[in-house]
Amino acid sequence: MTSTMDIKAKWYQQNLQLARKSRKKWYEAAERPVEQKDMPWYEANLVAHTETKNKWYEANLAKAVESARATRNKWYEANKNATKPVGTPWYEANNQRYSDTKRDWFKANLEAARSTRKKWYEAADRPVDTSGTPWYEANQGAHAETKQKWYEANLAAARAGQSKWYEANLHADPEAATKQKWYEANLAVVRTKSVKQKWFAENARLARENLKK
Repeated sequence: MTSTMDIKAKWYQQNLQLARKSRKKWYEAAERPVEQKDMPWYEANLVAHTETKNKWYEANLAKAVESARATRNKWYEANKNATKPVGTPWYEANNQRYSDTKRDWFKANLEAARSTRKKWYEAADRPVDTSGTPWYEANQGAHAETKQKWYEANLAAARAGQSKWYEANLHADPEAATKQKWYEANLAVVRTKSVKQKWFAENARLARENLKK
């Protein structure tokens, strides 16, 4: 009975021979020098493309020019006809339509307008009477009593509040003893940290000197 390993070994030997033959043929083909032509393929294609393009351009040039000129002539004629004035412009037509009505309206209202303007001018021409009390002083006198009453009523409350604030600040701080103890305790801790820091710096310096030696 043939095992799987025997099958793999036979397959490998068979393919190895084929691979060597194919590689040998490829190697021999690669050793043969390549024949150099006078013109590369891309230049040959470019020349053919250029010739085709020139022929197409020459054949279509006349048609393109005629089409462009015809389109431009149509556009010019269409715009030229559109610029010609047709009849009376809208503003002149409106002016002719409403001119009579406007004239009648203006004549009817002119006298009323003149009379109103004359009265306004006469009213503005009269001198202003400044003998009395100005408006701002008159308004100030009207509210003076109310402001005085409000001030007197709030003055007592303001003084009472200020007195309490002043008396509260006169008394000693009830937490003064506790704050003093806390300050002393923290001062001792800070001093201890400072001593430890100096000790550490001194020991670091000595260790560096010994290390150098």
